[in-house]
Amino acid sequence: MKKDLRKQYPKEPKFLLALWFILILLGSCSYRKYDGLLTWEEYKKNSARETYILELVTEKGSLVYYGSIHSVDPRDPQFVDIEKRWRRFRPTKVLCEGCIWPLEDSRKRAIRQYGEGGLVRFLAARNGIPIKCIDPPRSREIFYLSHFFTPERVKLYYILRQAVVNRNLKKDIKDVNYARNILDELIRFRRYEGNPNTFHEFESTVYKVFPELESWQSIPAFYFYSNNPENFLPRIHRKLNEYRDHHMIKTLIKELKKGERVFAVVGRSHVVKQEPVLRSELSAF
Repeated sequence: MKKDLRKQYPKEPKFLLALWFILILLGSCSYRKYDGLLTWEEYKKNSARETYILELVTEKGSLVYYGSIHSVDPRDPQFVDIEKRWRRFRPTKVLCEGCIWPLEDSRKRAIRQYGEGGLVRFLAARNGIPIKCIDPPRSREIFYLSHFFTPERVKLYYILRQAVVNRNLKKDIKDVNYARNILDELIRFRRYEGNPNTFHEFESTVYKVFPELESWQSIPAFYFYSNNPENFLPRIHRKLNEYRDHHMIKTLIKELKKGERVFAVVGRSHVVKQEPVLRSELSAF
């Protein structure tokens, strides 16, 4: 007797939608963890405020992994160094941190607007080199964090972190549209339905959690690195950066296996922490 496949595999829209949603969630949550990634504590023992460059050659592809000190000063010597290494290396693929930054019409403006990310975007466009973001999509980041932290804490983290980034990029700290945009993005996810959901609620929450701040836009960067057990920002920051580090390693290995000459620029700590894993993984090529 033939089996009724319609009963075995129902085609109702609700069933298909639920199945699709489950597959998306599983793909967003799971990721490969590589052995050997340095912890933040291990990194801090040997950290220094200087660039850190890792150059590796495999039988297939080669890599220049530039660990930068975030800056928007065109006179910073690291930008000259990036350009020299770029010319010598002649990349076929470019990877940048954060996002693919908007393209500016000059080297100086690219650096002033977006730092090292702006520069490599400018260089890639000038030389016709494909560019890709080395970070996971924001949707995967926030889904991952939802397993460990409350909606309130994740929302505060993303907005306050962006406040520090904007200050470093010399942006107008009075412009708070990005805070509203981040809130709008987060509340579209079912796991982030909790407060704060409006800008007013955000401001009330942040001053309740951090009453010592005179202005949340001026939150010190060290809040994301402190050892204060009552401060949740460093815990989120380390958890997210670990997730990002593993994703960056996976992205680099994928491009190198294709035989690409990869020129990647990220913050210094990522290169230092990832170096043991990359050396181990790429030695097996």
